[in-house]
Parts: sequence; structure tokens; C-alpha cells
Amino acid sequence: MIVGSTTTTQDTGLLDVLQERYRSETGIPVRIIVAGTGAILKLGANGDLDVLLTHDRDRELTFVANGDGLWRRPVMYNWFVLVGPLMPAWSSPHSGEELASDATLFLSQLYEHRSEVVFVSRGDGSGTHSRELALWAAAGIPRDNLSGGWYKETGSGQAETLRVAVELGGYALCDEATWNQFATQGLTGDLTVVVRDPARMKNQYGVIPISRESHPRAYQDGGVAFALWLVGPAGQAAIRDYRVSGRPAFFPDADDSSV
Repeated sequence: MIVGSTTTTQDTGLLDVLQERYRSETGIPVRIIVAGTGAILKLGANGDLDVLLTHDRDRELTFVANGDGLWRRPVMYNWFVLVGPLMPAWSSPHSGEELASDATLFLSQLYEHRSEVVFVSRGDGSGTHSRELALWAAAGIPRDNLSGGWYKETGSGQAETLRVAVELGGYALCDEATWNQFATQGLTGDLTVVVRDPARMKNQYGVIPISRESHPRAYQDGGVAFALWLVGPAGQAAIRDYRVSGRPAFFPDADDSSV
């Protein structure tokens, strides 16, 4: 049975835990393919996977509406954070406290001072990249303006993008669990968390079994079984109990029908 999931779930270590827990409880081996959400959705639409665990709700709902997936259920969430060097003393009508809690205000200031900063983007069509672009748009910065020497795209996963941000002393968007993993390993350099914005930066994950009607090669029964395990008591407990640096990496929320 083939699961397609994201680099964020791999980089935090959660995928290994879920894979082993499911195999030990059911006896069913799980093969996992890891990529950004955009690439995973494409693999699913090609019929190359049996179940998806991704984090871009709008694209996930479209995937199901197109008939590629049977259904989508929420599984868990964590938070995105903006990381980078401590913010310089820019002239701004907003206080440091305001900027540290409002991603759109912070990004608008970064753009205004773009000759002095570097922003490192995944640039890979992932769920994280999609959220980053949405935040820039909410800050009034069109995607066409995200170019030039100040804006670097790695085309890579979360961990590699963070490594580049550390090397360049730049800013980046990442999920907090991966950031905590880096911090535990002493890999964050001079960077720190500069923005936490719960109103705009919730990072929601959903699970989708692939439809055998649309994709005859799909192991639909296996995909459904794994998805139901994830949203059931055993899978939710495995997610709830998994920690990075003593802190929860993700928060189970399969019972939240609003997401």
C-alpha cells in the first residue's frame, strides 16, 4: 500500500512513527513517497498512489471533486512560523509586537526593505509554498513582484529550504515542528522565530483515499483502511503522542468537521 505525503511530515519524523505503528498493529507494510503537496496531488491524479496525506485544503477538495479521491477527512494540524534574523530597527508605523503577530504586516515590511534582506522560498508548488504565496498576496505583494536578488527559490523541501535560509541569513516560512527539529539538532544558526500568527498560519492536514473507479490500479481497500486508521483512535493517539523537543509536533483534529 502506497502513501503519498509531504516533506514536512517526513522532516519532523512523524511519518516513520505512523508507518511503523500501522505495520505493527495491522501487519500491512506501508511504502511512503515523499514530495511537496503539489507533486503528491499530481501523483495521485496519475493513479500512482493509494492514499494521500497532504496540507492544502482547497486543492485537496478540488482533487476529490474531480473524482480522483473518494473523500477528504481532517487529520491533524500544526502552525507555520516565519523565521529569520532578528528584525532590524526599520522605521515602521507598527510596533515590534504588532509585526511579530501579523504575518502580512511583517511581509509588507520585508518587501519595503527588500534591498536589505533575503527571503528563501521553497518555490516547489508545495502546501507550504502555496501558503507563503497567499500570505504575500494578503500583504498586497503580487506574485510577479517576488523576484530579484532578494527572493531565492530553492525548488526543494522544507529541510533543505531551511538550510539555505540559515546559510544566507534569510527569512523563510516553515512549519514549527520542522523548525523545532532543526533547533534540537543545533542547525538554526543565527535565525529565530520572528512571526507567529495563529489567525493566518494554521497548517491543516487532510487524508484522501484514491478512487479505484477513476484509477483502477489503486489499492482502494488499503487506502481506505489506512485513512480510517489515521482518523481513528489509534492513529490520532499516535499523532497526539509524537513530540519534538518535548513539544507536540502535530495536534490531532479528525473530529473537526469545519476543516
